[in-house]
Amino acid sequence: MKRILSTLKEKWPEYILEIMVITIGIYGAFELNNYGINKDRERIELEILKGSKTELIADLKDITINMEDLRKSEEAFDLILDVLENDGPYHDSLSKHFNYTLLPMHFVHSTSSFETLKSKGLDIISNGDLRTKLISLYDSQYDLFLQAEAEELAEVQYGMRHILSGRFESAFNYDGTFAGKMVLLDFESLKKDQEYLYFIKTQQNRTRSYQSYFYESLKNSVESMIRDLDTEIKRLER
Repeated sequence: MKRILSTLKEKWPEYILEIMVITIGIYGAFELNNYGINKDRERIELEILKGSKTELIADLKDITINMEDLRKSEEAFDLILDVLENDGPYHDSLSKHFNYTLLPMHFVHSTSSFETLKSKGLDIISNGDLRTKLISLYDSQYDLFLQAEAEELAEVQYGMRHILSGRFESAFNYDGTFAGKMVLLDFESLKKDQEYLYFIKTQQNRTRSYQSYFYESLKNSVESMIRDLDTEIKRLER
């Protein structure tokens, strides 16, 4: 026992040094591992943010194209109803405007980056405000918009099957754009056709709200999200 105590007394600085070296080594390995994990998380975060930005830019392009077609649709409703309600004469250009009254329009979009984010864990986005805004856009506003789109498409399909049939030669004449022609069977009778007039006025109201509320709100949110993503990407890349 005395020999052990004597040895410890003589060599305690050496033992303390060894313990410190081992401790520092373990701590260093732990920190190195954490550093590697953090760098991997940052890489994944950047990939997701860049992917989201790229997808949203493409979404915005489709939104802009669709809004332009809806604007033309609104103009077509105004012109057609003005002619019908004021006993105006028929002219060939009306066939193009009739074709714009019912547009089976789809919002072509992608949520693959957001789905990747959810699979990796939402907390991988380090900016809490940005994370909340992304969740709100994809899980709330996109879902709400797509519900409105489904309702709009259902009305369009109903109109094509039940309202246009018997009144026009054919519907949805697409030739690369929606500027095809929809030929009437009896223009004069349409002026007194209450079923058609009710449907077309209702569809005019729906299209106006669809454009000015749903599409405009979505466009503003996507534009704002793109700006926020761009700012965060630049911050993380510094």
